[in-house]
Amino acid sequence: TPGEQRAAMWAGTRRLMLLNVQSPVRQVRRTLGPRENLALSQALHGSLDALLEDCLAAAADAVLAAAGAPAWDAAGFAKLVASGSAHLTGTLVDVVAAVVEVLHAATDVRSRLASLTGPALASSVADVRTQLDSLVYPGFVTGVGASRLGDVTRYLRAASRRLETLPQQPSRDQDWMARVHDVQAAYQELLSSLPPGAASAAEVAEIRWMIEELRVSFFAQNLGTR
Repeated sequence: TPGEQRAAMWAGTRRLMLLNVQSPVRQVRRTLGPRENLALSQALHGSLDALLEDCLAAAADAVLAAAGAPAWDAAGFAKLVASGSAHLTGTLVDVVAAVVEVLHAATDVRSRLASLTGPALASSVADVRTQLDSLVYPGFVTGVGASRLGDVTRYLRAASRRLETLPQQPSRDQDWMARVHDVQAAYQELLSSLPPGAASAAEVAEIRWMIEELRVSFFAQNLGTR
């Protein structure tokens, strides 16, 4: 399908660009301090190397997008390689810094989840756990994209704020959660009705993030929404 073609072309262009640009991973790794290493160790990738490769792919995507990728001829590809040589290191530094903040926020959510027990809170706790798993998973950096990492940190902080206030007003939380679930069900219905490949279109994928913004507006208004 056209959607599958776009995905394959982008992934292939990224791979070819990275094969033609010196990897900055080792250089960036040497700059990591104790705080960064501690946060990065909380990722679910299995190793720091795997996480940094995920960060590198996301950084490459950001560089390619800024340079007008994909390329369809040798001259266009040469421009992409030149842009990678000039900007990949700095972009990777920014991506790793943003991932550190995501992982700090995720650790805070996990800590709060572990402290909340009891049947009255169970459905809300399960909902936040599902949300966390959808935002932070092996490969999430590339899956989310460099430009969205700051938003993911905000969504996780909103989830933490939600858990902080949950014991005081569980019924209000469940009412808001039900409204979010209604929207999620409508979104899933939309996805199932689309032809193959259409679900990856940007305007369709954007709805997923609009639902995250809806959660912020309910559970942590003071953090602000887009």
